[in-house]
Amino acid sequence: MKLAVIGGAGRQALAAIYDFVEHESVEKILLIDVFADTLKSRVTFLNSDKIEYQIIDALNTEELARALDSYDACLNCTSHLFNLPVMEACVLSRTNYTDLGGLFHWAKKQLLQDERFKKAGITGIVGSGTAPGMVNVMARYAVDRLDSVESVRILDAAAEPAAAETGFVPPYALNTLMDEFTVNNFEFRNGEMVELPPFSGEETACFPDPIGKRALFNMIHSEVATMPVYFAEKGIRNVSFKLALPKTFTERLQFLMELGFGSKTPINVKGTSVVPRDVLIALVEKPVGDEDLPPPRDDDLESLRVIVSGQKEGRSVTYQVESMLHPYEKWNMATGPFSVGFPAAVTTRLLGSGQIAEKGFFSGEAVIDPETYFAELAKRDIRVQVLVTGR
Repeated sequence: MKLAVIGGAGRQALAAIYDFVEHESVEKILLIDVFADTLKSRVTFLNSDKIEYQIIDALNTEELARALDSYDACLNCTSHLFNLPVMEACVLSRTNYTDLGGLFHWAKKQLLQDERFKKAGITGIVGSGTAPGMVNVMARYAVDRLDSVESVRILDAAAEPAAAETGFVPPYALNTLMDEFTVNNFEFRNGEMVELPPFSGEETACFPDPIGKRALFNMIHSEVATMPVYFAEKGIRNVSFKLALPKTFTERLQFLMELGFGSKTPINVKGTSVVPRDVLIALVEKPVGDEDLPPPRDDDLESLRVIVSGQKEGRSVTYQVESMLHPYEKWNMATGPFSVGFPAAVTTRLLGSGQIAEKGFFSGEAVIDPETYFAELAKRDIRVQVLVTGR
């Protein structure tokens, strides 16, 4: 199959590209980005005959559509802000599509493109990384085994790094993190969508070592937008997403947000108009050559837990579906980019190979078979465990 990666020079794209290079079913990989020097450096570093590249702005819909014309599937690793324009190019080129997430509001807009994707004869999926992505399919596994569903609770907790950790290293895109820290979030409660302020809904939970006992908070996420839609036939009443990032990182980012670095409103600095958020991103997300990535740390772990409660044959049953995420030493890759990029690669390959047959635009819980997906994750040692109580 032939696969394309938009944002191919980005940090979150690298695990997906590695997977495509190594997978025997992928014959050609097209990397697209607007950052020419960074993209060329990556292509040189990867040194694969499978890879081609083009310098294209994701907002140039017609040029992007021409580049994607002969490709089976496209993985969009740019910011969620570009999801809709890249989707438009995929409709024009009739290329299957997925991305790393729609952060609630964008996801809702993306789902409205279902009929256009269906008419184009292609499949689109919003959110194919870790969360959204893995957690959606984990929830689907449990929902399929219940007669009715009361609630889906998603808990995502990262381990605290060792005291010797230095620097300010975002686990994923800083722009997305700033939205999560500053934008109102949502819970689906008793069948209604409820808007809540950032860092609301504090909940304490115990995770396997070395993560341990952690406080988690509501964050804006697309799972809350999609699961009430796709699990409606099971009568779902409640959906929540809560996150616990490392305490030191959280405190530092909160402080920067309090200073105003999350603002998108231009300010005047010595006669020059600058956007505080853009300044912070430029300072933090400096390009690092793939050959200079820091080695994985033993304490770099993340726990995903999806708790689904409902009824089975008249009895109350709860499924706890869990996965411990880790660095991938073969690729010298930290947990964050590996656990986002590799699951996204799995979904892209399922799309490109035609194993996802439904046409239209969906979230992963609607169209991805959990058993097939989990088997693919296990090939790179991401494993899912299930605990069932009440049956």
